[in-house]
Amino acid sequence: MSWRVIAVRDLRAWLKDRRRLIPTLIMPVIMILVMYGAFHDVKPRHVTVAVLSHSSDFDPVLDALKSDDRVGVVHVRSVDEGKTMVKEGRAVVFVYVPKGFPSDKATVYYDPSDPMGSNYVRGVIQRAWAKRVSEEMKTAMRKLQAAFRWMPAPRPSIPVVPGNPFDFEAPVKELKYFDFLVPGLVVLAATMGSIFGMGRVMMEEIETGVTYALFAAPIRPRDVVIGRFLSMSLWGAVRCGIVLVTALALGAKVPHPFLLLGVGILSTATMIGFALLMASLAGRSEVAEMLTGALTTPMMFLSGIFMPPSVMPEWAYEVARVNPMYYMGDAARKAALLGYLDPVDIAVLVGFATVFIATGATLYDRIREYL
Repeated sequence: MSWRVIAVRDLRAWLKDRRRLIPTLIMPVIMILVMYGAFHDVKPRHVTVAVLSHSSDFDPVLDALKSDDRVGVVHVRSVDEGKTMVKEGRAVVFVYVPKGFPSDKATVYYDPSDPMGSNYVRGVIQRAWAKRVSEEMKTAMRKLQAAFRWMPAPRPSIPVVPGNPFDFEAPVKELKYFDFLVPGLVVLAATMGSIFGMGRVMMEEIETGVTYALFAAPIRPRDVVIGRFLSMSLWGAVRCGIVLVTALALGAKVPHPFLLLGVGILSTATMIGFALLMASLAGRSEVAEMLTGALTTPMMFLSGIFMPPSVMPEWAYEVARVNPMYYMGDAARKAALLGYLDPVDIAVLVGFATVFIATGATLYDRIREYL
């Protein structure tokens, strides 16, 4: 029964090794608690709406927006200012109401990269207008009943209220959920392979003695890190391109694919630095893979790739703001759908990449002390 002896030996070794045992028991619990706290109540946390109104007939809808705790109303001075706020991510919806409203339809310009937030606002607007139409009809019916009862003729006219005086517009029309996912999936596919590939290669080299040979050779440790970083970045760019081309072949709407590719390459470089840092901290392949997997799963779901950050509760949103994947997903979606490179997202990603690579390279240099 040699297989039983081997199994028992491995289990005993696992139980004695606290560096593997603690992450095995604790990380799954932390992961499921984070996922439950962030997504058990999927509603927009806060949605900013820019408004430019020239008609008092829109006031009931405006009051409904202002009275909603999840909606923040910002008044703008021009149509260009409102659309720019949506494009730059400072507002999810821009509403322009002309003087002839409701005979002249209002324009609701929304951000397709945040479908849940924009759909929530559209629902508030339509419900408020339906309520106004209902009140108008009730008033007309009461007047009509009074006319039939006391004044057979002449009968009062029933006011005509447009059923839907709103035109909904977006930079990308008829966007499907798959189209919303594609920018994040491109980044995710490129970065996930880079994360696990970098860590696995480094740990295998340490355990097989390749790292010892490299340190014994006239090669600086940082040259090893830079060379590995460049090779993995190249493969990440190739994976990013493959996923993007496949998505386009399947009919995905990506108006700005080259901007998305650039964000994907930068995201790959950032997460390679993260993998380098994790591998240098762990020192062993099992611990590195477990630690990386346990951290990347909540990072992925708190990135806004599958759901926009507007649906996260406040605490989850604050955690997401220190998550590099949050800025990857936000930058990728704005670049792909709006054609806009957010300078804040780009600067944060460059900062994360610099810190990860510098810290990981320093820790990697200290590995020679344990060889």
